[in-house]
Amino acid sequence: MSQASAKASAAPAAKDPYVDLAERIFIALSARVYGTLAGTEQRKPDAKALATFSFKLADAFEEASNETPRKKAEIEARRKAAVKLDEVDLSGMLKAQKSS
Repeated sequence: MSQASAKASAAPAAKDPYVDLAERIFIALSARVYGTLAGTEQRKPDAKALATFSFKLADAFEEASNETPRKKAEIEARRKAAVKLDEVDLSGMLKAQKSS
């Protein structure tokens, strides 16, 4: 195995920001839930249910962040800058190609 391929395989793959957010939420929730309930007789929630809840919280966070004035302005600017192919008139180019 060459050094370049060894370094490439050792480097972690880029994480999806959505999954990263859910993971950070899960870690914080689990530390609180399992840390505070460790000495009590209370029943601990299922880890998979806590993970599912973490993804739901990540969804809610992303939805809320898309409703902020800054994000709305960014989305609007991106929409205005996008090329709308259904509004582009290519008839002149097609006529020029046919006459060639």
